[in-house]
Amino acid sequence: LMFYLDALLHYLFVLLPMSCLRPLDLVFVIDSSRSVRPSEFELVKTFISDMIDTLEISEVTTRVAVVNYASTVRIEFHLKTHFNKVNMKKAVAQIQPLSAGTMTGLAIKDLMDSAFKEESGTRPRSLNIPKVAIIVTDGRPQDKVDEVSAQARATGIEIYAIGVGRADMESLRQMASTPLDDHVFYVETYGVIEKLTSKFRETFCFPGATPTQVKSTKKIFNFYLTGFDPCAAGNHDCEQICVSTASSYYCRCQDGFVLNPDKKTCSSKIALATTDPCKCESLKAFQKTVQSSIQSLTSRHILLKL
Repeated sequence: LMFYLDALLHYLFVLLPMSCLRPLDLVFVIDSSRSVRPSEFELVKTFISDMIDTLEISEVTTRVAVVNYASTVRIEFHLKTHFNKVNMKKAVAQIQPLSAGTMTGLAIKDLMDSAFKEESGTRPRSLNIPKVAIIVTDGRPQDKVDEVSAQARATGIEIYAIGVGRADMESLRQMASTPLDDHVFYVETYGVIEKLTSKFRETFCFPGATPTQVKSTKKIFNFYLTGFDPCAAGNHDCEQICVSTASSYYCRCQDGFVLNPDKKTCSSKIALATTDPCKCESLKAFQKTVQSSIQSLTSRHILLKL
């Protein structure tokens, strides 16, 4: 019973605080140039609203701002503007596209110079609250993005770049933080951009965790949800057969196999029979070498006496 209770407590006091209550200053930077159709722009706003739903929004946890850009840049609302989901999602719903060109570099500059300032709601550096920007664009920037992006990252802003349709992948890589595999995303159409919501939730739920750590924590919670049966949930390390017990589980092997000392993996009995655990062949070779050396020394001794 204590084993099951530990799993539940791990979720309540480790996993849950990491995911829902982790403070974050998050700014969405959205491309609303003329290449983005009105219906597509609505899908971007839906994506933002879905992201808001996955986060714990408040003055002390996650704060959100939106920067809208085309040829010009407009900060739709600052990090200090809304501290509840209802008002924030209403503000997102009211955002209108700007049309015209795609000045992504200018938007990143405003992100750095205006959106991520303490007077705009960004919390002091001393609090070590992550500053995160998610840029969504479907085209090639009409200005340079490499230098201004590097400057933004140097101030501590973590940048995720999402490219849609005809987006220029090289520009996305110039904007994004490293490792690029974790910060650059591409979707073919705005119709599937909402699929990235779960990806970002996982990223923000498990800050700094490796994929193995994420999987391990999920397995603990799944173990609790599946009626405390690690074998049924697949939450075990057995190579062949998992056997549940009242408090845990143990591993067994199929017929023709034996359990290895690690109590998890199995080895074939036939393979074990053909091995030489005592290294007898090596011992025979060594004995033969010693015997030959003795015979040689004995012969030399007899010759010396003669």
